[in-house]
Amino acid sequence: MNRRSSPAVDAGLHRLSISANKSLLWFAVAGAMAMRSGVSRRAAARGLVALGVASAANGSLKALLPFRPRPQQLPAFLPWAPEYGGSSLPSGHSAAAAAFATGVTLVSPALGAAVIPVAAGVAYSRVHIGAHWPSDVVVGTVIGIGSAVLTRTWPQDSSLRQ
Repeated sequence: MNRRSSPAVDAGLHRLSISANKSLLWFAVAGAMAMRSGVSRRAAARGLVALGVASAANGSLKALLPFRPRPQQLPAFLPWAPEYGGSSLPSGHSAAAAAFATGVTLVSPALGAAVIPVAAGVAYSRVHIGAHWPSDVVVGTVIGIGSAVLTRTWPQDSSLRQ
């Protein structure tokens, strides 16, 4: 991934990655979904619950694993790539993206079909900009999907069914 496709693609993926910092992208998507009633609201809620579980699991695992340097520290990556602190493994952006997208999909496959490509783009962007190794993204994605599946067993709040 150290060969860049074009400055426009690089900039677009960088913006996509930044938009997902602190899960802001997913909160915005959930907010838009929650403005509608019924399945859209339930899907947003399930996505956010899954995101919360994934964030906790990802943070706990990151604290237990030995430090892993990020690829952006290698000369092959662009100098504009922001310096991210902390260990590379696992990718929190990928965990959050996969959790939200899977949570939404479990409630509404149609809405999930719209969210999954964005989540995949966020995960790919983390490798493209040099913030993570591909294996970091895979582990984060597994954490996210697992977290969403775990939330499937939890009862949904009946107030979200309106």
